[in-house]
Amino acid sequence: MAVKKKAIIIPLVALLVVGGGAYGLISMAKSTQESMLANMRYSVVPAGQNDLSETISTTGSVIGNGTVDVTTKLSATISEVKVSLGDVVKEGDLLCVFDTTELKEEYDDLKKQLENSDKKTQSGHDKNARDLESAKTKKQTALDRAQRAIDKAIKERDDAYEKYNKLVGEYNAAIDAGDEFYDYDAVNATLEQLKPGLTSLDEAVTTAQEAYNDTATQFDETIQGIQDIIDAEQYTDTDTIQKQMDKLQEQIDQCQVYAPQSGIITALNVNEGSLPSAPTLMTIVNTDRTVIELTVKETDITKISEGMKATVTSKVLPDEEFSAKITRIVNVISSNPAASEQSGGGYKVEVTLDQPNDKLLIGMSATVDVVTKDVGEKLSVPYSGIYEEDDGSKYVFVATKANDEQGGYEVSKKKIVTGEESDFYVEVTGGEVKSGDLVVEQPDSDELMPVEEGARIQVNEKK
Repeated sequence: MAVKKKAIIIPLVALLVVGGGAYGLISMAKSTQESMLANMRYSVVPAGQNDLSETISTTGSVIGNGTVDVTTKLSATISEVKVSLGDVVKEGDLLCVFDTTELKEEYDDLKKQLENSDKKTQSGHDKNARDLESAKTKKQTALDRAQRAIDKAIKERDDAYEKYNKLVGEYNAAIDAGDEFYDYDAVNATLEQLKPGLTSLDEAVTTAQEAYNDTATQFDETIQGIQDIIDAEQYTDTDTIQKQMDKLQEQIDQCQVYAPQSGIITALNVNEGSLPSAPTLMTIVNTDRTVIELTVKETDITKISEGMKATVTSKVLPDEEFSAKITRIVNVISSNPAASEQSGGGYKVEVTLDQPNDKLLIGMSATVDVVTKDVGEKLSVPYSGIYEEDDGSKYVFVATKANDEQGGYEVSKKKIVTGEESDFYVEVTGGEVKSGDLVVEQPDSDELMPVEEGARIQVNEKK
């Protein structure tokens, strides 16, 4: 803490040092100074309890806590969708319904076989055979399309690597030949620019191959299911037929999709009358807890840790304040380009409200103050009123209302012992200052004279 000592400056008076004349002039100067001080108005701040805690303030967005993807292995048409994007659902709510026509037909066929295991239903067998051939054809069509995607990704990757390796070869050849006219810097910069692209192309090939495998798996399950039914037709064993019926019944039960948790529908990939566009039918974000996601600057991330207290406010709820704490810190710097441009990057931090609040909707912005140093309220005085002696001891000037005809405030010097510090206040851990004392701030302009012990002044009290 840089505390400046204020020297009392008295105008130099040309003195004629002749006996009592000198003493008279000095007395006149002192009287003049006291008169000037008595008419000067100084700022005072009451010593009192002030919160010396340190906080980091930043803004973030409300997110849900706990995301669940609703998935299926069924290859059937969606007959009914019960929810829309943004709907709030409860655990157990019906979300959508698959068309069970074909599954029920297969089930009924097996039921007939069970009732009369000796009787074969040729029409059922023919239908199953057609379904099997149809599934195989669809599988091949889908795999051909997936293979074309793989071939394309491989070609793009190989072309890029060929270009990169060719440039590396030219670069190395220039070095070996000692070609001083070769633009090494430009080529090296080009190579560095190409590297991220190579990685992306490698990932694209992997993604295409995974898509191929997922497609094959999905159709294999469908084909196997139909094949199981066909295989069961050659047996008259009722146990085998019953197992097939149980499996179909399980699939029929799965045609009604229920919410596995309460929350908000944040993604919806199904439409009535069509097959699902992805294995994930929809996404539900849990709203049992209210979570704020922040981006904290590099300079502040080391000051916080999980479990620290925080206070959350929002413009949409101007009169409300919510207690919270840090529940998650992602120790990897954000790769968000926008965040990098605005603040030089940062780290993702999640803050959870102690009590959930349904007024803070997902996507709303909120301001979060994280208490990094929880000092609390302490008896303190302003920085601007502290003076320091040569031996390091500290003191302040306290203004006390005078009880005489002259009026104003009388200044007294009081020692203090300091402790914790904030941006404006310094804790008083000992000394002569008590709560309510009016501490005189150091003059911030040349218009005011430095105060001194016993001076009579006027004051403006700051709150």
